[in-house]
Amino acid sequence: MDPAPAETERLLPAPAPGTLGALRPPWLNIILFALTFASAFASGSVLTDTQLPKPTPAEMVRHGLGFAAALLFIMLAHEMGHFVLARRHKVDATWPFFIPAPLLSVIGTLGAVIRLRSLPRTRKALLDIGAAGPLAGFVATIPVLIWGLKLSTVVAAEPETPRWSLFEAGLTWYQSGHWPPMREAFDLGTPLGMALCEKLVIGDLPAGMALALHPIAVAGWFGFLLTALNLLPLGQLDGGHVLFGFSPRLHRLLGPPLSAGLLGLGVFTAFPGWILWGLIMGLGLGVHPPLEEPEQSLDGPRRALVILCVALLALSFSPVPLALLAG
Repeated sequence: MDPAPAETERLLPAPAPGTLGALRPPWLNIILFALTFASAFASGSVLTDTQLPKPTPAEMVRHGLGFAAALLFIMLAHEMGHFVLARRHKVDATWPFFIPAPLLSVIGTLGAVIRLRSLPRTRKALLDIGAAGPLAGFVATIPVLIWGLKLSTVVAAEPETPRWSLFEAGLTWYQSGHWPPMREAFDLGTPLGMALCEKLVIGDLPAGMALALHPIAVAGWFGFLLTALNLLPLGQLDGGHVLFGFSPRLHRLLGPPLSAGLLGLGVFTAFPGWILWGLIMGLGLGVHPPLEEPEQSLDGPRRALVILCVALLALSFSPVPLALLAG
Protein backbone atom coordinates (compact mmCIF):
# COMPACT_ATOMS: atom_id res chain seq x y z
CA MET A 1 0.00 0.00 0.00
CA ASP A 2 1.42 3.39 -1.02
CA PRO A 3 1.92 5.93 1.79
CA ALA A 4 -0.39 8.92 1.94
CA PRO A 5 0.79 12.16 0.34
CA ALA A 6 1.41 13.73 3.75
CA GLU A 7 3.49 10.73 4.80
CA THR A 8 5.47 10.89 1.56
CA GLU A 9 6.20 14.55 2.22
CA ARG A 10 7.60 13.69 5.64
CA LEU A 11 9.82 10.99 4.14
CA LEU A 12 11.42 13.34 1.59
CA PRO A 13 14.73 14.93 2.66
CA ALA A 14 14.70 18.66 3.31
CA PRO A 15 16.13 20.68 0.41
CA ALA A 16 19.74 21.73 0.85
CA PRO A 17 20.49 25.49 0.95
CA GLY A 18 20.52 26.84 -2.58
CA THR A 19 18.82 23.85 -4.19
CA LEU A 20 15.63 24.05 -6.20
CA GLY A 21 13.53 23.54 -3.08
CA ALA A 22 15.16 26.29 -0.98
CA LEU A 23 13.22 29.55 -1.09
CA ARG A 24 15.68 31.83 0.72
CA PRO A 25 19.47 32.18 0.59
CA PRO A 26 21.50 30.56 3.38
CA TRP A 27 23.21 32.69 5.99
CA LEU A 28 26.63 32.43 4.34
CA ASN A 29 25.32 34.10 1.17
CA ILE A 30 23.59 36.83 3.20
CA ILE A 31 26.73 37.52 5.28
CA LEU A 32 28.92 37.68 2.16
CA PHE A 33 26.44 40.10 0.57
CA ALA A 34 26.58 42.35 3.66
CA LEU A 35 30.40 42.23 3.79
CA THR A 36 30.62 43.06 0.09
CA PHE A 37 28.25 46.00 0.55
CA ALA A 38 30.44 47.29 3.40
CA SER A 39 33.59 46.83 1.32
CA ALA A 40 32.05 48.59 -1.70
CA PHE A 41 30.83 51.38 0.62
CA ALA A 42 34.40 51.94 1.85
CA SER A 43 35.71 52.05 -1.72
CA GLY A 44 32.93 54.30 -3.02
CA SER A 45 33.31 56.80 -0.20
CA VAL A 46 36.80 57.75 -1.41
CA LEU A 47 36.05 57.63 -5.15
CA THR A 48 36.45 61.19 -6.36
CA ASP A 49 37.99 62.86 -9.39
CA THR A 50 41.20 64.78 -8.78
CA GLN A 51 39.60 67.79 -10.52
CA LEU A 52 36.88 68.02 -7.85
CA PRO A 53 37.18 69.46 -4.32
CA LYS A 54 37.79 66.98 -1.54
CA PRO A 55 34.38 65.67 -0.40
CA THR A 56 33.10 66.41 3.07
CA PRO A 57 32.46 63.52 5.49
CA ALA A 58 28.72 63.71 4.74
CA GLU A 59 29.41 63.60 1.00
CA MET A 60 31.73 60.61 1.48
CA VAL A 61 28.92 58.74 3.24
CA ARG A 62 26.47 59.57 0.43
CA HIS A 63 29.02 58.58 -2.21
CA GLY A 64 29.74 55.29 -0.44
CA LEU A 65 26.08 54.38 0.00
CA GLY A 66 25.17 55.33 -3.56
CA PHE A 67 28.11 53.47 -5.07
CA ALA A 68 27.59 50.31 -3.01
CA ALA A 69 23.83 50.21 -3.65
CA ALA A 70 24.26 50.80 -7.40
CA LEU A 71 27.12 48.31 -7.77
CA LEU A 72 25.45 45.49 -5.86
CA PHE A 73 22.15 46.13 -7.64
CA ILE A 74 23.90 45.46 -10.97
CA MET A 75 25.78 42.43 -9.65
CA LEU A 76 22.67 40.98 -8.02
CA ALA A 77 20.63 41.45 -11.20
CA HIS A 78 23.32 39.62 -13.19
CA GLU A 79 23.56 36.64 -10.83
CA MET A 80 19.81 36.37 -10.30
CA GLY A 81 19.34 36.28 -14.06
CA HIS A 82 21.39 33.07 -14.07
CA PHE A 83 19.68 31.79 -10.93
CA VAL A 84 16.09 32.26 -12.13
CA LEU A 85 16.73 30.68 -15.55
CA ALA A 86 18.60 27.80 -13.92
CA ARG A 87 15.56 27.07 -11.78
CA ARG A 88 13.25 27.39 -14.76
CA HIS A 89 15.28 24.71 -16.56
CA LYS A 90 15.44 22.51 -13.42
CA VAL A 91 19.20 23.01 -13.07
CA ASP A 92 20.37 22.90 -9.45
CA ALA A 93 22.09 26.22 -8.71
CA THR A 94 23.32 27.88 -5.54
CA TRP A 95 22.31 31.34 -4.47
CA PRO A 96 24.87 34.03 -5.42
CA PHE A 97 28.14 34.19 -3.49
CA PHE A 98 29.43 37.78 -3.33
CA ILE A 99 33.18 38.23 -2.91
CA PRO A 100 34.31 41.14 -0.71
CA ALA A 101 37.81 42.41 -1.45
CA PRO A 102 38.48 45.64 0.48
CA LEU A 103 42.26 45.56 -0.14
CA LEU A 104 42.44 43.75 -3.48
CA SER A 105 40.03 45.77 -5.59
CA VAL A 106 39.46 49.49 -6.10
CA ILE A 107 35.70 48.84 -6.12
CA GLY A 108 35.77 46.67 -2.99
CA THR A 109 34.75 43.38 -4.58
CA LEU A 110 35.92 40.69 -6.97
CA GLY A 111 32.37 40.12 -8.20
CA ALA A 112 29.88 37.37 -7.45
CA VAL A 113 29.29 33.82 -8.64
CA ILE A 114 26.69 31.11 -8.54
CA ARG A 115 27.57 27.46 -8.78
CA LEU A 116 25.64 25.04 -10.95
CA ARG A 117 25.49 21.74 -9.10
CA SER A 118 24.16 20.06 -12.22
CA LEU A 119 24.81 20.89 -15.86
CA PRO A 120 22.08 21.95 -18.30
CA ARG A 121 21.04 18.99 -20.43
CA THR A 122 20.21 20.82 -23.66
CA ARG A 123 21.70 23.59 -25.79
CA LYS A 124 18.56 25.68 -25.30
CA ALA A 125 18.86 25.49 -21.51
CA LEU A 126 22.60 26.26 -21.61
CA LEU A 127 22.06 29.25 -23.88
CA ASP A 128 19.18 30.60 -21.79
CA ILE A 129 21.08 30.33 -18.51
CA GLY A 130 24.32 31.72 -19.95
CA ALA A 131 22.65 34.73 -21.59
CA ALA A 132 20.28 35.60 -18.74
CA GLY A 133 22.98 37.00 -16.44
CA PRO A 134 24.55 39.52 -18.86
CA LEU A 135 21.11 40.55 -20.16
CA ALA A 136 19.78 41.22 -16.66
CA GLY A 137 22.99 42.98 -15.62
CA PHE A 138 22.97 45.17 -18.72
CA VAL A 139 19.33 46.17 -18.18
CA ALA A 140 20.19 47.09 -14.57
CA THR A 141 23.28 49.04 -15.67
CA ILE A 142 21.48 51.52 -17.94
CA PRO A 143 19.34 53.33 -15.30
CA VAL A 144 22.26 53.29 -12.84
CA LEU A 145 24.53 54.91 -15.42
CA ILE A 146 21.93 57.52 -16.43
CA TRP A 147 21.40 58.43 -12.77
CA GLY A 148 25.15 58.63 -12.19
CA LEU A 149 25.75 60.76 -15.28
CA LYS A 150 23.12 63.26 -14.14
CA LEU A 151 25.07 63.58 -10.86
CA SER A 152 28.45 63.92 -12.59
CA THR A 153 30.29 67.23 -13.01
CA VAL A 154 31.76 68.89 -16.10
CA VAL A 155 35.33 70.03 -15.33
CA ALA A 156 38.35 71.36 -17.20
CA ALA A 157 40.12 68.54 -19.01
CA GLU A 158 43.54 67.58 -17.72
CA PRO A 159 46.53 67.38 -20.11
CA GLU A 160 46.67 63.99 -21.80
CA THR A 161 49.01 61.60 -19.99
CA PRO A 162 51.03 58.96 -21.87
CA ARG A 163 49.85 55.42 -21.29
CA TRP A 164 51.97 52.54 -20.03
CA SER A 165 52.03 49.13 -21.74
CA LEU A 166 54.17 46.08 -21.09
CA PHE A 167 55.58 46.18 -24.61
CA GLU A 168 56.67 49.82 -24.31
CA ALA A 169 57.99 49.23 -20.81
CA GLY A 170 60.01 46.26 -21.99
CA LEU A 171 61.37 48.27 -24.90
CA THR A 172 62.40 51.09 -22.55
CA TRP A 173 64.11 48.62 -20.24
CA TYR A 174 65.96 47.03 -23.17
CA GLN A 175 67.17 50.39 -24.51
CA SER A 176 67.98 52.22 -21.27
CA GLY A 177 68.39 49.48 -18.68
CA HIS A 178 65.69 50.78 -16.34
CA TRP A 179 61.96 50.22 -15.94
CA PRO A 180 59.81 53.28 -16.81
CA PRO A 181 57.91 54.98 -13.96
CA MET A 182 54.16 54.51 -13.63
CA ARG A 183 51.63 56.84 -12.01
CA GLU A 184 49.43 55.67 -9.17
CA ALA A 185 46.38 56.44 -11.28
CA PHE A 186 44.48 55.11 -14.27
CA ASP A 187 41.95 56.19 -16.85
CA LEU A 188 38.63 54.47 -17.36
CA GLY A 189 37.91 53.23 -20.87
CA THR A 190 34.71 54.29 -22.59
CA PRO A 191 32.80 51.43 -24.24
CA LEU A 192 30.40 52.26 -27.04
CA GLY A 193 27.32 51.85 -24.83
CA MET A 194 28.65 54.31 -22.27
CA ALA A 195 29.61 56.82 -24.96
CA LEU A 196 26.04 56.66 -26.32
CA CYS A 197 24.58 57.19 -22.84
CA GLU A 198 26.88 60.19 -22.24
CA LYS A 199 25.81 61.63 -25.59
CA LEU A 200 22.11 61.26 -24.70
CA VAL A 201 22.33 62.45 -21.09
CA ILE A 202 25.12 65.06 -21.18
CA GLY A 203 25.37 65.98 -24.85
CA ASP A 204 28.51 67.32 -26.49
CA LEU A 205 31.01 68.76 -24.02
CA PRO A 206 32.60 72.15 -24.77
CA ALA A 207 36.17 72.12 -26.03
CA GLY A 208 38.70 71.65 -23.25
CA MET A 209 36.14 70.17 -20.85
CA ALA A 210 35.72 66.65 -19.49
CA LEU A 211 33.27 64.74 -17.32
CA ALA A 212 34.20 63.89 -13.73
CA LEU A 213 32.15 60.78 -13.02
CA HIS A 214 30.09 60.53 -9.86
CA PRO A 215 30.67 57.27 -7.93
CA ILE A 216 27.25 56.01 -9.08
CA ALA A 217 28.34 56.58 -12.70
CA VAL A 218 31.51 54.59 -11.92
CA ALA A 219 29.25 51.75 -10.75
CA GLY A 220 27.45 52.00 -14.11
CA TRP A 221 30.81 51.86 -15.89
CA PHE A 222 31.59 48.69 -13.94
CA GLY A 223 28.28 47.23 -15.13
CA PHE A 224 29.54 47.53 -18.72
CA LEU A 225 32.85 45.92 -17.75
CA LEU A 226 31.04 43.08 -15.99
CA THR A 227 28.90 42.47 -19.07
CA ALA A 228 31.89 42.55 -21.43
CA LEU A 229 34.08 40.20 -19.37
CA ASN A 230 31.31 37.67 -18.92
CA LEU A 231 30.23 37.76 -22.58
CA LEU A 232 33.69 36.94 -23.92
CA PRO A 233 33.00 33.82 -26.03
CA LEU A 234 35.52 31.65 -24.20
CA GLY A 235 35.49 28.56 -22.01
CA GLN A 236 32.78 28.51 -19.39
CA LEU A 237 32.26 32.25 -19.21
CA ASP A 238 28.71 33.31 -19.96
CA GLY A 239 29.72 34.09 -23.53
CA GLY A 240 31.36 30.68 -23.75
CA HIS A 241 28.09 29.04 -22.71
CA VAL A 242 26.23 31.07 -25.33
CA LEU A 243 28.74 30.16 -28.05
CA PHE A 244 28.74 26.46 -27.06
CA GLY A 245 24.93 26.47 -27.09
CA PHE A 246 25.03 28.03 -30.56
CA SER A 247 27.78 25.80 -31.98
CA PRO A 248 30.04 23.45 -29.99
CA ARG A 249 32.36 23.20 -33.00
CA LEU A 250 32.73 26.98 -33.25
CA HIS A 251 33.41 27.14 -29.53
CA ARG A 252 36.27 24.66 -29.94
CA LEU A 253 37.76 26.42 -32.99
CA LEU A 254 37.60 29.99 -31.67
CA GLY A 255 39.07 29.28 -28.22
CA PRO A 256 42.82 29.31 -29.04
CA PRO A 257 42.85 32.37 -31.36
CA LEU A 258 40.66 34.41 -28.99
CA SER A 259 42.89 33.51 -26.02
CA ALA A 260 45.94 34.55 -28.06
CA GLY A 261 44.18 37.79 -28.97
CA LEU A 262 43.66 38.60 -25.29
CA LEU A 263 47.33 37.91 -24.60
CA GLY A 264 48.24 40.33 -27.39
CA LEU A 265 45.93 43.02 -25.97
CA GLY A 266 47.55 42.57 -22.56
CA VAL A 267 51.06 43.04 -23.95
CA PHE A 268 50.49 45.86 -26.45
CA THR A 269 47.80 47.97 -24.76
CA ALA A 270 47.66 49.82 -21.44
CA PHE A 271 45.59 47.08 -19.75
CA PRO A 272 47.85 44.09 -18.92
CA GLY A 273 44.93 42.40 -17.13
CA TRP A 274 44.02 40.78 -20.45
CA ILE A 275 47.12 38.58 -20.06
CA LEU A 276 45.56 36.85 -17.05
CA TRP A 277 42.32 36.22 -18.93
CA GLY A 278 44.20 34.91 -21.95
CA LEU A 279 46.33 32.56 -19.86
CA ILE A 280 43.37 31.23 -17.87
CA MET A 281 41.42 30.46 -21.03
CA GLY A 282 44.42 29.16 -22.95
CA LEU A 283 45.79 26.82 -20.26
CA GLY A 284 42.91 24.42 -19.85
CA LEU A 285 39.92 26.42 -18.64
CA GLY A 286 38.84 27.19 -22.19
CA VAL A 287 37.17 23.79 -22.63
CA HIS A 288 33.46 23.17 -22.15
CA PRO A 289 31.87 19.93 -20.90
CA PRO A 290 29.54 18.15 -23.35
CA LEU A 291 25.77 18.18 -22.94
CA GLU A 292 23.65 15.08 -22.41
CA GLU A 293 20.86 15.93 -24.88
CA PRO A 294 22.15 18.48 -27.43
CA GLU A 295 19.58 19.46 -30.05
CA GLN A 296 20.45 19.26 -33.73
CA SER A 297 19.45 22.89 -34.30
CA LEU A 298 18.25 25.91 -32.36
CA ASP A 299 14.91 27.63 -32.76
CA GLY A 300 14.46 31.21 -33.95
CA PRO A 301 14.23 32.86 -30.51
CA ARG A 302 17.52 31.27 -29.39
CA ARG A 303 19.26 32.44 -32.55
CA ALA A 304 17.95 35.94 -31.88
CA LEU A 305 19.26 35.63 -28.31
CA VAL A 306 22.74 34.86 -29.66
CA ILE A 307 22.60 37.97 -31.90
CA LEU A 308 21.48 40.05 -28.91
CA CYS A 309 24.44 38.80 -26.85
CA VAL A 310 26.84 39.74 -29.66
CA ALA A 311 25.30 43.22 -29.75
CA LEU A 312 25.66 43.62 -25.96
CA LEU A 313 29.30 42.54 -26.16
CA ALA A 314 29.91 45.18 -28.85
CA LEU A 315 28.25 47.86 -26.68
CA SER A 316 30.10 46.85 -23.50
CA PHE A 317 33.60 45.89 -24.64
CA SER A 318 36.53 48.30 -24.43
CA PRO A 319 40.00 47.15 -25.57
CA VAL A 320 41.49 49.15 -22.68
CA PRO A 321 38.96 49.21 -19.84
CA LEU A 322 41.55 50.49 -17.36
CA ALA A 323 44.54 52.37 -18.79
CA LEU A 324 47.75 52.46 -16.77
CA LEU A 325 49.41 55.89 -16.96
CA ALA A 326 53.11 56.57 -17.39
CA GLY A 327 54.88 58.68 -14.78
